[in-house]
Amino acid sequence: MWQRFKALKIVQSFYILKGNTRTSVICEPLWGIPYTIFIFYFSLYLMEMGITEQQLGIITAVGFLSGAFFSFFAGSITDFLGRKKTCLIFDLIGWSFALFLFLISRSLTMFIIATIVNNVTKVTGVSWNLMVIEDADSEQRKSAYNLLNIINISLGIITPIGGLVVARYGIVRAERYFIIFAMLSMTAMFFIRNSKYVETKVGQQILNEHKNFNFKERLKKGIYKGTFKQLSSNKRLRIAMAVQILFNLIIPLGAYNSMYFLPYMTDYLGIDKAAASILGGVYAGVMLFVFLFITPNTARKNIPASILTGLFLQTAAFFWITMLPHGMMIYAVLAVGIYSFGHGIFMPFFSTLLADISEGKERAGIYSLLNTVTAIVSAIIGSVSGFIYAADPRYVFYLTAFITALCFIGMIMFITYDKKQRSAKNGTKQLIEGE
Repeated sequence: MWQRFKALKIVQSFYILKGNTRTSVICEPLWGIPYTIFIFYFSLYLMEMGITEQQLGIITAVGFLSGAFFSFFAGSITDFLGRKKTCLIFDLIGWSFALFLFLISRSLTMFIIATIVNNVTKVTGVSWNLMVIEDADSEQRKSAYNLLNIINISLGIITPIGGLVVARYGIVRAERYFIIFAMLSMTAMFFIRNSKYVETKVGQQILNEHKNFNFKERLKKGIYKGTFKQLSSNKRLRIAMAVQILFNLIIPLGAYNSMYFLPYMTDYLGIDKAAASILGGVYAGVMLFVFLFITPNTARKNIPASILTGLFLQTAAFFWITMLPHGMMIYAVLAVGIYSFGHGIFMPFFSTLLADISEGKERAGIYSLLNTVTAIVSAIIGSVSGFIYAADPRYVFYLTAFITALCFIGMIMFITYDKKQRSAKNGTKQLIEGE
């Protein structure tokens, strides 16, 4: 029985992980469990605290603007402090301290301050990703991203438990319990993970090279000089970054974890707030199925086609969401199921693709620039999203579908260019062999 279990591809994918990559995967539940519970009801909590739809848009916009600021310096901070130290310092500020601020906030101003502090995690978004991928090969990266997704999504199955707590204590009291739990669990995880992390090989090499540099000298030399140089010579990377930036724009709009998804389902479609947690279970269940049985069994050559399929299904789901009949839970469940299936196919494969084509010392700068541009554009969308939702909630999902359709077109461009490059290389190779 044990041998059969170990023979499963999903189990084998864990055993190939080493060092920081394995540590990141093992520690993830201590972050994922509390995050999954508290974030699901967070937008409803804000509304219960007196935040209007327009003010939600303001909070979202401020969050992305502050995220742009922190993202801009994230690569330089990560290279200056090292990946390991950056993860600990900025996770404690951006999660532990920010959650405390959310807990004591009672006004729009306080919620905005807490959101700004929370976006310090944009720095960790770079350093943590590098801890996961830098000492790993392509197969290990794919396995790590898939396992991390499995962990976080499988935890979504417990969302209905949160619904029971909400039904008993109400949104406000229940959400405060969730935030306290998140503070304790995440803080413990940060210290446990840090005790097991070691600086990556590339990270240590950069630290040694910059040992006599101070942070101001690094800024004077130009934060993104090497990054822009790599982008100018790598068209595949430019296209992939454009697709990632576009895809990230759905986060402040109609994505599952956006500020508008749950209010749309409950307020606009009339689904009961406690019963809406079932949608969280469906989302998690479908994604888990994809990560357990589809991702591990997908051949590398089929990854581009899988990414396209994922984008197509998400686009179709967002369009369908705009046409859901009032109060019909079954149709909402089906729409969320299609969306989560597409999202589950897209995420690990595209993350691996981006990691593979961004090799080198400039990877921190690439991820930092990616997050910066995403945050700036998202801030613009976030600033008007509340007004779009107030005009007609369906418009948010129309716009989201349009963006995922653009991502689909971008991936077609990537695949077409990649095939031309491969054909050109093969032709050159045959010519050399012929001589």
